[in-house]
Amino acid sequence: MPYALSLYLCFILLYPLKSLATAKELSVTYRDYKGTHTVSGEKVSDGTFRYNIQADKQIKVTTLEWQPYIGLNLCKQGWVMQATIALLHSQGYGATVTFYPWARAVAYAENGKVDLLVPEYFIEPESPSDTFPGTRRLDHLTLSEAFGWGPIALYKRKDYNTDHFTSLPALADERIGVVRGYQNTPEFDRLMDAGKFNVMEAVDDAHNIRLLMAGRVNLIVGDPEVIKMEIASFAQQSNTELANMATNLVMVEPILQMNGLFFAVSKHNKYGKTLLFELNQAIAEFKKHGVLDEIKYNTANSCKQ
Repeated sequence: MPYALSLYLCFILLYPLKSLATAKELSVTYRDYKGTHTVSGEKVSDGTFRYNIQADKQIKVTTLEWQPYIGLNLCKQGWVMQATIALLHSQGYGATVTFYPWARAVAYAENGKVDLLVPEYFIEPESPSDTFPGTRRLDHLTLSEAFGWGPIALYKRKDYNTDHFTSLPALADERIGVVRGYQNTPEFDRLMDAGKFNVMEAVDDAHNIRLLMAGRVNLIVGDPEVIKMEIASFAQQSNTELANMATNLVMVEPILQMNGLFFAVSKHNKYGKTLLFELNQAIAEFKKHGVLDEIKYNTANSCKQ
């Protein structure tokens, strides 16, 4: 065996763990009124990231694949991840963030297995818990102040006539796809919980889109940015059939509303009130000094191809 090749193989055998660790190292950088901060982190498993492990205060955070806001394979895991870590770090917290399907993420927050759920939409006071039947979601969670915003709308197939859509009540008995456990809009959720729609539940946004393409529902509800990203992923997966079918989907004008993005703090954490207070304090400071806007801008700008 040539000496150079032998030396190279020895290097590979001796240092694989070091290379792996380096590949998993991550960081979040943000600038507030106190200066510029860099928070070190690492990917500890396929679905879990850990940041600021030296901090005395450590919390568990649960989230979901919800591109372009947050995602395992997004550059910097998306601006919501960047904002979450920055906000927590500003209050002295370290965080272990784990990605789950949304229904499980919600259940873990509601039963206290994790301290924080992100991102969450506004939760109606009477919204029922899927984790603890007979109770309300707000019996188990408290929402922070909004840290961001996103649109929500209905999608349809191009050939489906929606002239009857003059208001949400006008969609009574309509077949609509929703993601299980998602909040949508207060009016939509009230009508859905009252059984006014013929609802089919999907496990995630990609599944919801497939239900619409297959004609199992006539409308789906979701964030247009998320739906666009999911549709684009079909082409990236070289799934020509799905990609072609997805070109037949269009948003129903106008959008339903702009939804706030919140943190949901578990009430089963004995330090939950303190965490909520400090998060709201951080959100107010970040908004005052434009830090959240800068994080969103910098994440998008630095991740351009």
